[in-house]
Amino acid sequence: MKHFLPAVIFVTLLPLVKPAAAQAPFLLDSLDLPEAVVIANRDPVARERVGHSYDVLTAKELARLPISSVPEALQYLSGLDLRQRGPRGVQADLSIRGGTFDQAVVLLNGVRLADPQTGHHVMNIPVPLANIERIEVIKGPGARVYGQNAFAGAVNIVTKVDLERRANFNAELGENGLAGFGVSLTVPMKTLRQTFSYQRDLAQGYRENTDYDIQNLFYQAALPSRRGLWGFMAGLSERDFGANGFYASATATQQFESIQTSVVAISHEQQFENGRLTQRLSWRRNQDEYVFVRSNPSIYRNLHISHVAGYDLYRSFNNKLGQLGLAAEAQYVNLASNLLGQRQRGVLNATAEHTFSLLDQRLQLKPGATLSYLSDAGTRLLPGLDATYDLGGGYGIYANTGLTWRIPTYTDLYYEDRFNVGNPDLVAERAQAYELGLSYDSGLIDASLGLWQRDAIDLIDYVRDSAADTVWQPQNITDATFRGVEAQLALRNARKWLPLLRVNYNYIDGSLADPDDAALISRYALEQLTHQLVAAATFRLARPLSLTTTYRMGDRASEAPAEAADVDYQLIDVRADYRLEGFRVFGEVTNLGDIEYSQANGVPLPGRWFRTGVAVELK
Repeated sequence: MKHFLPAVIFVTLLPLVKPAAAQAPFLLDSLDLPEAVVIANRDPVARERVGHSYDVLTAKELARLPISSVPEALQYLSGLDLRQRGPRGVQADLSIRGGTFDQAVVLLNGVRLADPQTGHHVMNIPVPLANIERIEVIKGPGARVYGQNAFAGAVNIVTKVDLERRANFNAELGENGLAGFGVSLTVPMKTLRQTFSYQRDLAQGYRENTDYDIQNLFYQAALPSRRGLWGFMAGLSERDFGANGFYASATATQQFESIQTSVVAISHEQQFENGRLTQRLSWRRNQDEYVFVRSNPSIYRNLHISHVAGYDLYRSFNNKLGQLGLAAEAQYVNLASNLLGQRQRGVLNATAEHTFSLLDQRLQLKPGATLSYLSDAGTRLLPGLDATYDLGGGYGIYANTGLTWRIPTYTDLYYEDRFNVGNPDLVAERAQAYELGLSYDSGLIDASLGLWQRDAIDLIDYVRDSAADTVWQPQNITDATFRGVEAQLALRNARKWLPLLRVNYNYIDGSLADPDDAALISRYALEQLTHQLVAAATFRLARPLSLTTTYRMGDRASEAPAEAADVDYQLIDVRADYRLEGFRVFGEVTNLGDIEYSQANGVPLPGRWFRTGVAVELK
């Protein structure tokens, strides 16, 4: 497979590392922190000390949901709106708290997967579900920690590297020509942990020109040494798919896209008496080939190749007042495109924050600020404050405020075709965000209730004057306010027959400051889910047999074109699992009610779809 060099790079680095069989047990433990948040290069934080709304899906929960990809998993997390154009996450846009797909950051073990071409590519994640330990979501202003574009929140995908030697195999079949197979091998060598996995999923499609072929290849290794813990990961995702009506209009039925996304990262962490040091070198490459007529690429073809290379460093210092954290980041961004031109950007970020522990450590305050410089967008100072207070008995209060920003993508600035015209005069959009919430965690019950508001300035959106217009153009339309209420409840192992129950509800209201702008038709920014309810329950019918039922309701504040399918939906998915030691067989039905609905651009999504599969684990 193309652009995949983990073996060469890893073999090159091995001579630099001196293994030690019994060194740094605390570093080994840092690879398995089920109750901690480890987003970006920061110190792991206990969940009750996170000053933001937080949600997580564990590996056990992922295994029982009716999903086959990471994008599909995000549909079951609180406050996330996954707007798919095709099945199985073949092309999906992530919205957090009503933000656009360009206002959310996705990380893989702390490595940002942002793409300078467009936010449509952030969900090209080169990791099979079998490799994932958990998926974490933190909502609210995130630019201080996660860099520009963490406008509304961040998602971190945490993978696992086991100590035990094992092999996993899976295969599945389903309607519409669906097929899939994969293998994952964990092969520790003395102190070296390493995992290799490959997954392929394909289908003929549920309507004309909606076939897909997705391949993910992933390698991860961890090696403790006398100088700390070395880590390495490399992944490649290749996806080819028919894009019937995905991007232009419903009449553009023959579109086709081929994407290759590569990620490589080398990391090092070391513990000292007074704190912790982490550093990482990363590179991401994305190649996007789009043709308007699949059978005749010469009619219209775009090719975009982007590179993002970066180095980030974090150092914490424990002191009498709490902990001081200093971070620095440098990035080089390059895009070569036959339509967008040759583009380069340099990025520098410097962050300082301090955690103060007061009132017998019941109160924690974390003020901080990031100075962010982009060679083509100027400098911004992004201050913020997080706070948590332990009320006792499992109850806690969290609050935060922060300034965040998002720079236009190169597609926003320079893209042009018969349906879209870029705007090189765009400026960065900014927002001041606020949040207040109450949380409860007893181990058995995990619940929270929160209120939030985001005041956006110079909001970027694709707009047009009327439904009769055919051309969309991004504009800094005006200032806008988004506010919401979110409530989430998770019961884990409440009863023997009920291992899991999750219920999440979200309400979002968005309004523009200028009444004249309200007359414009919005393509992205004002199509949030006003009401969203997600529920999932796993029932143990017998010791080896379980049934998971999920319900998803979305009521969208949409101004979609009249030809679009229904943008509001109520969906029921069902999955049955039969498990024995080292063996699992499953059957599932998605969209059990065969509902007609769409989530993006009026693209009809699949009706009722059945699949079944088997997984075997050898130790």
